Amino acid sequence: MTENEDLELRRLEVNIGRLVQLVRTQDERIRQLQERLSLQDSELQSLRTALSEEQAQHATSILSQALVEGAGERAAARQLLDGLIQEVDRCIQQLEHE
Repeated sequence: MTENEDLELRRLEVNIGRLVQLVRTQDERIRQLQERLSLQDSELQSLRTALSEEQAQHATSILSQALVEGAGERAAARQLLDGLIQEVDRCIQQLEHE
């Protein structure tokens, strides 16, 4: 082997060593990113579950509030109807006495 061929062979060995090291570095980076992605997927799933629970609680709260407000309106309507019934009863009594 000539000196130039020997020198070229050494350069190739050095470059192959660099490429191997680069591949190892990239493999480690890929592994880290996959681990990070897995953790973020888990966190996202937890947040979606929490969001669903909060939305359900919010819907329940709105329904409860509507029922309470509706109960107040029903009570007012009942009082109005009771008043009207009493007025009709008085009118009937007056007619009976005439």
